[in-house]
Amino acid sequence: MNDIKWKSEAGKPPTKKLLKEAALFAADGSKTHLVIAMAMRPSGVTQNEVISLLGHPYRNRIKKLREEHKVKAYVLPDATRATRIRLVRR
Repeated sequence: MNDIKWKSEAGKPPTKKLLKEAALFAADGSKTHLVIAMAMRPSGVTQNEVISLLGHPYRNRIKKLREEHKVKAYVLPDATRATRIRLVRR
């Protein structure tokens, strides 16, 4: 994750607390870890934010966490047509 240069299009970077919590669901420092931490932000995440930062949507891992009932997903309002998802640990 150290090789990733944060872009403003991805919103605010996740806090250390969110990164620590996301480490429960993905290998610390992996791209999946970063995406989960981004989705745990109060403002959640859109796929456009993930793609702008990492070049790939990373939907499958979030879907798997939801199916395993490890997180609850909320759809947040967004000014664009994008779907903004926020994950909360169960």
